[in-house]
Amino acid sequence: MNNAVPIQADRCRLDLGGHKNIIGMVHLLPLPGTPFYQGETVQQILDAAARDRDVLLEAGFDAISISNEGDRPYATSIPREQIAIFTHIVSRLTDDLPVPFGCGLLIEPKASLAVANAVGADFIRLSFGTMVGSYGVLTEDPGEILRYRRRIGADGVRLLLNLSPHFSTSLDTRSIEEIVKTNTWLSEPDAIQIHGSGAGVLPTMDEVKRIRQVAGKTPIIVASGVDASSVKEVLAIADGIIVGTSLKQDGNIWNKIDPSRARKFMNLAREARGN
Repeated sequence: MNNAVPIQADRCRLDLGGHKNIIGMVHLLPLPGTPFYQGETVQQILDAAARDRDVLLEAGFDAISISNEGDRPYATSIPREQIAIFTHIVSRLTDDLPVPFGCGLLIEPKASLAVANAVGADFIRLSFGTMVGSYGVLTEDPGEILRYRRRIGADGVRLLLNLSPHFSTSLDTRSIEEIVKTNTWLSEPDAIQIHGSGAGVLPTMDEVKRIRQVAGKTPIIVASGVDASSVKEVLAIADGIIVGTSLKQDGNIWNKIDPSRARKFMNLAREARGN
């Protein structure tokens, strides 16, 4: 018997299907115990993230998404102490946040769901399927993940689903169109994310168009590689954008967000949306 009681969080919701939302990434510095951690205190990690959050808010981004991007190479089983620190930071960053937000622990979707449910996040980002690549062989089982979401009472956390390989090759040999059609029918994700081959890499517009044609009513979001030169073209097809790397100083993912890049990106997005 499922005895989970949903957490009654006042979730601030994105209009996934109508507004062509621009979601800005807040990438955390490496957390204690991860390979590239440089000895920062939790407060210093929080302060760096709060600075990037404030730049995104001042530029007018529709939402933010917070991830442990600095914890590369990512783990499929994250130590409890890192989950605790991540939860603390996300909770502090989003207290009284005026826009919707998502959060995610790479690459453990169950941990992401648990944290998102606890802090009142609107969404998480995740993948389904079996991939082989930079992280070895990785299987993210939709049946197991959705059952876990139901078991912990996290049905209010929406799923932005990636079905295209990222730093890897899918072992599913079907066409991307068939994969999208099957997964949207079986799992009913709240949106489909479309990635390029890695962080900061834009998928081809041909792939975006192909997925748009078979996704039906499911919104599609281009989730990597969009920069000032491609905003207009992407928003002509997609229902939204998730952006991180191109907002950073010198376009380097490990740098701070550049306020001028953030403002320029949102100005171009507003023009593309007609507002």
